[in-house]
Amino acid sequence: MIYILGIVVILASVLLILAVMVQNSKGGGLDSSFGAVSQIGNVAQSTETIEKATWYLAAVIAFVCLISVFIGNPASTNGGQQSQIGSSPVNTTTTTP
Repeated sequence: MIYILGIVVILASVLLILAVMVQNSKGGGLDSSFGAVSQIGNVAQSTETIEKATWYLAAVIAFVCLISVFIGNPASTNGGQQSQIGSSPVNTTTTTP
């Protein structure tokens, strides 16, 4: 399960990189190269679509990372207490004279 989440994060990261590179910045971006895509029904929607995709991909990465912390954390399986390897147990018995 954790491997599937890792693959989802990697794919979303690659798509996020591509979405950021395609966005139209101040000096122009790769978005201007795709003139046919930007004119859908005589409305320039590619900029809004790419911006929404950027936010959705960032949200997917954040959500999957949070889920993977809860799934892959071994401390959550033993009640939140981490095991202490090599420590001696504490003697709790008391002797009365």
